[in-house]
Order: sequence, then structure tokens, then C-alpha cells
Amino acid sequence: MENLVKILVVDDRVEGVLAVQAVLDSPNYKIIIASSGAEALKHLLRDDFAVILLDVQMPLMNGFETAEIIKTREKSRDIPIIFMSAINQDEQYVYQGYKAGAVDYLLKPFDPYILRSKVSVFVDIFLKKRLINEQSQKIYENEIKAHAASLTHIELESFKRYQNLADSIPQIVFRIKTNGVYEYFNKVWFEYTGMNPEHSFDMKWKDVIHPNDLEGLTLLLNQVEVKKESEIECRILNKHGEFRWHLFRIHPEYTWNTNDIKSWLGTATDIEDRKKMENKQRFLSQAGEILVSSLDSNYIFESISKLSVPYMADWCSFDIMNDEEIMDNVITYHRDPHQIRKAKMMHELYWNHPNSEDDILKALASGKTQLYKDAGKKIIKGSDLSEEQMNLAEELSETTFLIIPLIAHGHSLGTLSFAIFGTGKTYDADDIALGEELGRRVALALENAKLYLFSQRAIEVRNDFLSIASHELNTPITSVKLQLQMISRTLNSKREDNFPIDRFKKSIDTSVKQVDRLINLVQVLLDVSRIQSGQFNFVFDKVNVSDMVNDVIDRHKELLQTYSCNLTVNNKANTFVIWDKTRMEQVLTNLINNAVKYAPGKIEINATDEIDHIKISVRDYGIGIPSDKIHKMFDRFVRGNSPESVSGLGLGLYIVKQIIEGHHGKIEIESAPNCGSCFSILVPKNTIQPELLQ
Repeated sequence: MENLVKILVVDDRVEGVLAVQAVLDSPNYKIIIASSGAEALKHLLRDDFAVILLDVQMPLMNGFETAEIIKTREKSRDIPIIFMSAINQDEQYVYQGYKAGAVDYLLKPFDPYILRSKVSVFVDIFLKKRLINEQSQKIYENEIKAHAASLTHIELESFKRYQNLADSIPQIVFRIKTNGVYEYFNKVWFEYTGMNPEHSFDMKWKDVIHPNDLEGLTLLLNQVEVKKESEIECRILNKHGEFRWHLFRIHPEYTWNTNDIKSWLGTATDIEDRKKMENKQRFLSQAGEILVSSLDSNYIFESISKLSVPYMADWCSFDIMNDEEIMDNVITYHRDPHQIRKAKMMHELYWNHPNSEDDILKALASGKTQLYKDAGKKIIKGSDLSEEQMNLAEELSETTFLIIPLIAHGHSLGTLSFAIFGTGKTYDADDIALGEELGRRVALALENAKLYLFSQRAIEVRNDFLSIASHELNTPITSVKLQLQMISRTLNSKREDNFPIDRFKKSIDTSVKQVDRLINLVQVLLDVSRIQSGQFNFVFDKVNVSDMVNDVIDRHKELLQTYSCNLTVNNKANTFVIWDKTRMEQVLTNLINNAVKYAPGKIEINATDEIDHIKISVRDYGIGIPSDKIHKMFDRFVRGNSPESVSGLGLGLYIVKQIIEGHHGKIEIESAPNCGSCFSILVPKNTIQPELLQ
């Protein structure tokens, strides 16, 4: 088995791997399979390969990106790469493949004979290189043996003592020549990296140093003059395929008779936990700066998403509860702008899928973070998906979701979701704790933004109300003032004959009506004040519904005539109930006034006995209410789609609802633009004191 030639096949699709295995089936070959670029890089650290067959189209890290990393490593840079692709067949992709370091670019479906022939050529070259390397290794071993034989007994004992001391230290200990060539690593290095001395020989040890940190370490080792110990932080790849931060401390070793540096002595200490804590604090600090810098929720969503990707995830999304208690996906952000559409599709598939519904509901209902692995596989199982959706679910089958509920003061605002893709990738306890802390801070910021928006709206509503109220109150006062001024001018005139009694009477009648209107406006404001202070009381007594309805209609006859309203009454509620008569008359008065003001012409009033309830409805055939305003009609200071000529404070329906709820009833609206409106109240007969009915 040791003599078998290893061939690395990198393809995320099972059918592609099976095809290559069938073509290259040989007792002399050992086919190693990698389903992603990251997995391929791990294999390249452990084994030597004659050739790499690399699929172009792969999620997260495509074939071109994987090849570029392979070519930067000392150990793998000379391994020939053959690209294979069924999608990217244009000349630009072929050129890009050769630019990335490929020796060939095959299009699927490939000719088995051609693939087998090309691979056999590179296998033959590999075998010849291996033979040369084996001969070189034997020469090197002979030189080592000759050197060891030349050592004195004291020197040999000293070397063994040094080696035993280095192996007993829990940190990595190394000795490297000034040109970066390997001289010595203690056993901790080999246990940590999974490499052996042969793989670390020369400069191959650099393959486990993170590419972004290698340049800084190389510059440090190339220093000509060093007066003191130097330090640098680098990431080292362990045998599990994880990069962990280490602190490198190096000290120069000089020749005994000159001041020249002959090698570097150093240690590498694992500082991953410390770096994680530092990064966590830095991340939360940056998040805090974002959250306190603005009360704009959209800015918060976008900025936190950009900060979290790729630190916490490959993509993240915010799903926020709107005013109708429905979750809206306000943003989905991916580290690759070209992949945002895929991320949004995957997010929508998962959130709307029956197999995932309990996952989301559990997070919202429990208020606890939920971790779900292999989201794509869950979507595929028992699904009726389109071809595009199925391809996406298969491509991102190994996606892990972390769903964090956003809760402020016990109220759920929505969720923050993180997603990572890849075999074996998941979130540990520290990641979850960090996500929950971020979620807590975001929730408080969103609550503050919501309160700020609410206060701004309240100020706008207040200003609108003050403007309307001042106009409504000023109108009757101005009218009364004009009538009094007219009377005063008439009384002060010198004419004593033909005293205008009728004119005086008309002016006084007009003034009385305006004073009544003023009193009604003040009464409305007092009612609102009583409601807010909890002093909106009721006086319940025995009431005949039919008589009450007729009394209210009689009081409105003049108003109906003034507006030329055709009133139809169907009063079939000749029933005694326990109500607050004054308040219920106020309800009916308000509904009739609204119908007259907003929809003059035709009005219908129906009062019926519904066994346990009385139902009274007032229907008009006017301009109606827009659907987006219906649910707000009972809020304070809200007015319908009314013309400017229609007066009102926007408080009538608010008070109506309080009165109906005070009678343990309910009020409903049926309306549509240009189709009129129907307000219906359903009130129990025996509201408080059923014994009064006896």
C-alpha cells in the first residue's frame, strides 16, 4: 500500500467522483477523495500526490481559488493540476485555469482514454521524482550518520540532553537556519501538525503556516542583525485542519568566534484562546459603537451584518416582526456579493419549509438560541422543489444555521440568523455565547430605535392634533364672537325704529349652536383625559334599546335634513338591557355623525336582538376607508380619508371603542374605498347587574 501512487480527486458531486474512479481503476493507484477545496488542502499536508484532478465549480472555495493556494505552498506547488468542468467551458475559464497553474483543462463529459493517458504520464513523472528523492534521502542519512560518528562522546550526550529538554517543554521548540531551512523541531511540533520529519524537511514546514502570516515570519527570520529576542503572532494548521494562533519567540544563535547569526532558536506558544477573547471583545466593542451611533434600524441591520460576516458566519440575516405580527426578512448579507441571491433563496427555503417550521417557532417561543445542522438535507427530504431550488439545496446541504431570538424586556422583536457552510463546520459554546450577547445588544438597540420612532410619531401626532384642535376650537369661538360683535353694533346704532328682533334671535340661536359644539369638543377632550387617567366610569341601569335608538335618531333629524341624508331604520331591538344609557347614546351619536360627515346621501341603521347580545350597525355608502387604515381607525387622533372640509379631532372612534369595551362588547368595521363603510357594535345584554332586569 505504501508504494501505491496517490491521486487526489476534488469534486463536491458524488457522480463526478464515481466517474473518475471508474476510469482510473488500477491496482497501482490509490484514489483520495475530497469534497471541497478546504478538505483537499488538508490531504495535501499529509500525503504526496502524483496529480490533482480538480473540479472548477464548487461552493465557497471554487477550483481556481483552491489551485492558487496549492501553488503557494512549498510542499504542493509542483504537483500537476488538471481542471475538470461541465459548466465553465468558455475560453475565459480555460485561460483562468491555466493562469491558476493548471497543466490541463478537461471538459465534462471527458473521454476516458484521454484522462487515463494524461494521468499515466504524470504518474510516471512522479515515480521518477520519488526515486530521485529516495536516493537523495539515503545520501542525506549517510551524511547524518557520518556527522554523528564524528561527534565526541561529550557532544553526543549534550545533544541528547538538549533534545530531551526540548521534548519535555509543552510548547513547540524549533531551530531554523537563517535562510529558513529546517534544522530541528521537538515532538510537540509533530504531534500538533501531524507532519513527520520528512514532510518538515528543508522549507516544507512552512506549509502549515497560514498564508497571510507567512510573509511576516519570513521577514523576521531573514533579519541580519538582531540585538534581542523578537516576537510575532502566526497561525499554525493542526492535524485536525484548524488554524490556531501561536506566539513565536525567536532568539539568535551566534557562531562561537564571530558575531554572525548561524541559526534561530525559538518557541511557539498556543495563544488561540487569548486571541479569541481579544477578538470577541474587539467585535463586541465595534458592535457597540455601531449600536450607539444611530437610531436608524436599517443602518443597524446593514452594519451589524457586515461586521458579523465573515467573523461569525458565511452569511447572516435579520427577520423582524412587523406591526401585523408577521416576520419580515429585512436583510440577508453574504461575504461574497455574487452569492447574496443564493443566500436569500436558501434562507427563504429554510424558513418557509414544513420540515424547518418547528425550528423557527421553537426559537421564537422559547426565547432560546437554536442550532441546526445540515439545513439543506432537511429541505431536500420529502420536498417538492423546483430544479433550481433542488440544486441549491444540494449545493448547500451542509449548511449550519444558528438562530438567535432578539428579545428586549420580555418582548420578541424577531431573530438574528447566522449560517456557515462546510463539512464539520459548526458553532461551539463560545460562538453561541458571543452570538447571544450580540443578539441581546442588538435587541436593546432596536427597542430604543423603536421607542425613538414611536416618540417621533407621537410628536407628529401631537402637533397634528394641536393644529386640528386649535382649528376646531377656534371655529365656534370665532362664530360666537362675530355674532356678539354684530349684536353689539346693532345695539350701539342710533336707530330706534324697526328694532331687528328676528335678526337678534337668529344670531342668538347660531351662538347657542356654536357653544354646544364647543361644549361637545371640550367633553371629548375630557373623556380622553378620563380614559388615560383610568377615571372613565360607567353608570349602568335598565335601558330599552329600541327607545334609545329612536331618541338618538330624533335628535339628529335636523342634521340629516341639513345634509339631505336619506335615512333607513330597521329597529328590532325592543329589549331591556343593562347599559350606561348616556355612554351608549354617545356611541350611536358618534357613528351617525361620522356617517353624515364622511358619506352624506344614504344611511342605514339596523338594531337587532341576537339572543345574548344586541347588534347595532350604521352603514353608509360614501368614500370608504383604505384597507391599510382600517386597523388604525380606533387609535387616537386618526382620521379617515376625509376631505379638508370635514371637521373632527380624530378622537370619536377611540372613545367609542373604550365605551364598547367597557360594556364587554366589541366593534367591527367593514369597508372598502368608494364602497362605503359599516360600523357594527355587539354588546351583551347583561353587562354588569343582571338582577336589574328582574
